Amino acid sequence: MPAPSSLPRPPLHACHQAAGAKLVPFAGWEMPLDYGSILEESRAVRSGAGVFDVSHMARFRFRGPAAAAELDHALGARMDDLEPGKARYSLLLAEDAGILDDLIVYRCGPEEFFMVVNASNRVRDRQAITARLREAALEDLTEDGGGILALQGPESRRMLAALAGRQDFCPAFLDLAWLEVEGLGTLFVARTGYTGEHGYELFAAPGQLEPLWLRLLELGAAPVGLGARDVLRLEAALPLYGHEIHEGTNPFEAGLRFGVRGWKTRDFVGGEALRAVPEAERELIGLTADKRVPREGYPLLAAGRQVGVVCSGIWSATLDRPIATAYLEKGVEGPLAVSARGKEMPVERAALPFVPHRSRD
Repeated sequence: MPAPSSLPRPPLHACHQAAGAKLVPFAGWEMPLDYGSILEESRAVRSGAGVFDVSHMARFRFRGPAAAAELDHALGARMDDLEPGKARYSLLLAEDAGILDDLIVYRCGPEEFFMVVNASNRVRDRQAITARLREAALEDLTEDGGGILALQGPESRRMLAALAGRQDFCPAFLDLAWLEVEGLGTLFVARTGYTGEHGYELFAAPGQLEPLWLRLLELGAAPVGLGARDVLRLEAALPLYGHEIHEGTNPFEAGLRFGVRGWKTRDFVGGEALRAVPEAERELIGLTADKRVPREGYPLLAAGRQVGVVCSGIWSATLDRPIATAYLEKGVEGPLAVSARGKEMPVERAALPFVPHRSRD
């Protein structure tokens, strides 16, 4: 792995250093893991508000009269009925219905779409989507000097209202908004996020990112790194590419039917294979443990037989105990354990999500 200093840096790199961030290689970038404590930052988001720099995420723009129809064919979720001013979660499928990535699409106008995909899949996603387009063009904005800040937590609405000088500001979940902010200009905002909390993603143009970051800190938002983001998303049971979802999983077993909207009748890449997928033989479940965290890749056992595998595991800041997700064979009953370096460790099934969602509140 390259040394951190040789990796691309987000526009806010100097701000992260000034805030005392621990900078690490992440998805090909040098990004802040934390600013002192992953667990404290996680709790700050659940109780107040935190701001994440997620400018490493890939940002694509599509324009033209054919954009809606061509994206409808290229993606798992329906796009031709997505109203302007709305966002929608979608999956990018391979021809065999395996999951290449999950992403969010924002319809900014009748002929303009915006998309955010996982940083580690930027090149492959760009190539796969471009190959599925005929007239609409994909423009990669990832390194244009702008970026994305995620303001998340129960205090996020108050902070954004103060930033905009509009106390009535509160778009519905998955709605888009364009705010005029004194000293910043027009700010593109989406009522989306990856924590399960009420929150927003703020898309900053070049020149807007640093003053926006500083203003949010002045309003009381805690700087939060990607370590806490992983804790929060797992507590909310939100899937992460490379863990709960990847090319070897399909939307049904991952519990993501809503990411392939209209799959029974639509003509889209992976649709034919998806309609032929047999009933899922495994399901995604939650696990809790007493002391040690069940780690990714640990075998899941029932009566000594492997019946599944752990996808993600972490210490929950909210529950103050280890939590994990795992794929489990359907129909398995009785006590479960994980094999941790040859030793069996008891685990308990848990309902998902581990922490109730408040994103729609």
